[in-house]
Amino acid sequence: MRHEEYKQLLALEAVGALDAGERDALGEHLPSCAECREELRALADAAASLAYTVAPSAPPPGLRSNVLARVRALTPSEIVAAAPPESRAADAAPPGSRALDLSGSRPGVRDARAALRGFSLWQLLAGRPALGFGAAAAAVALALLGATSLSLWSRNQSLNAEVARLYDRLRATEGELAGQREQLASVRDVTELLAAPGTRVAELSGKKPAPQAHATVAYDRSTGRAVIMATGLPPCPPGHDYQLWLIADNKPLPGGAFKADGEGRARMTDRLPPGHTAPTFAVTLERQGGVPAPQGDVFLVGAPQG
Repeated sequence: MRHEEYKQLLALEAVGALDAGERDALGEHLPSCAECREELRALADAAASLAYTVAPSAPPPGLRSNVLARVRALTPSEIVAAAPPESRAADAAPPGSRALDLSGSRPGVRDARAALRGFSLWQLLAGRPALGFGAAAAAVALALLGATSLSLWSRNQSLNAEVARLYDRLRATEGELAGQREQLASVRDVTELLAAPGTRVAELSGKKPAPQAHATVAYDRSTGRAVIMATGLPPCPPGHDYQLWLIADNKPLPGGAFKADGEGRARMTDRLPPGHTAPTFAVTLERQGGVPAPQGDVFLVGAPQG
């Protein structure tokens, strides 16, 4: 029997509605399952509390007098025959062999307790239809509450997982949009720069450290705005950057520092000294952040066309 099937028996066990086979099967399962023991304890407490939900009813007016009249009419032998077996055995025992009654209860109280022990919870409920109906309704309500709670918990877990997936997708989308906005801004800068009337374009070819490298530099001599787009550059060693130089009148003027990506590509927008009509451009490998005068190897060099 599966665990879920045992749980379905708990409400019926709490109101004494299981047959012998089902009760034995549940009894074998309970010692090894703390969850079912705790739920059965809660259900039994709920079933016991149902007795306090039934409105008390007043006995018929003549009930007391009728009971007393019938008791007075009984003979001593009839009273002994009506007593519970354990009470008769206790009365028949020798005075010295009777166990000491530590509870202080009177014989009538002990007889009433013995009689009540002979009734199961199911028999008590069967004797009071209203109480039995209330117990059944409580058991059904508890079962529905458990099923609803399990369904809501499962739905909550599913929604949490879906929210986490959507959040991850949103972060990835935001990263993609930021990259696209950056590329769009760079393309816009290049387009505006190329459209300016004073812009000159220089093609830079690779030197001995990277003969396969190539770069294009667009330079507006009236404003000093410049952009370099390079390919084929090797990765920078740790602590180093590539640096752009504008060479005019055999004097190198420092530009910005940049790095190449994993595929050897690089793009940088810079502001160089304006006013030079025919400069030469170069790219060297320098300390990270750039230097005021070139010290490293030259990777790219070229001049504007025309």
